[in-house]
Amino acid sequence: MADRRQRLQQLRNRIRVEQQTSIEALSTYFGVSTATIRRDLKELEKAEGVVQTFGGGVIYQNEYTGAVDPRNSAHAIEEKIRIAEYCTELVRDHDDILIGPGTTTFLAGKIMSGITDRKFRIITNSLELAVETSVAPNIRTVMIGGEVWNKHTGGLEAGVEYFGGCHHEHTFLMSADGVNEQQGATVFESVLVPLAKRMIEISSRVILAIDSSKIGRARYHQVATIDQLSIVVTDSGAPREFVERITDRGIEVVCV
Repeated sequence: MADRRQRLQQLRNRIRVEQQTSIEALSTYFGVSTATIRRDLKELEKAEGVVQTFGGGVIYQNEYTGAVDPRNSAHAIEEKIRIAEYCTELVRDHDDILIGPGTTTFLAGKIMSGITDRKFRIITNSLELAVETSVAPNIRTVMIGGEVWNKHTGGLEAGVEYFGGCHHEHTFLMSADGVNEQQGATVFESVLVPLAKRMIEISSRVILAIDSSKIGRARYHQVATIDQLSIVVTDSGAPREFVERITDRGIEVVCV
């Protein structure tokens, strides 16, 4: 019993430090079976913000979700993970992908760093994401400069050198605090708007990654109209009427 308590404490600390790891890696590190690690993770999931993802991954909750409803946190995290994982499937060979601010897009970018069968470029304003993707040999990373705002968001001012001379065939992966047919994709923080709009201007494909709890909401600042969106990736809780109406407008909707 003492050994398990000690292992749980060490496991908790390691996941907090690494933020993202795998069951296999933890099994190797602690010298126990993957079944044992899974049982330990189940214990930590009850109160520690540890989440097992698809494919044997393990993340620490605060890395991606920020403040979530504690009554529904595990469900909310899983929705974000599913949405982010599907977005990585939309990466094309030799794509130029703009990663906008947001926890879901940040998570998608982290997962993209593990793609090995395609060559592409990521353009981001996240300091942390740029560090991670820059070590992948098949990914070129462009960091947009500007004032540092928070943990996952770096440059908030549009990078004049990049936007001034680039092509207009980018893929823009964005998130929002709300989306509806009238106001489109909206955010609470005004500081995020100028850069996001510049990213839309140079993109031929705009992907909105958003969980269903934000559908039907409208925040103060509009980032994109509904008709500027190419694909909406959400979860199975998305209202059927909303999905049908925007699909009729020629926008692809994927519910994961």
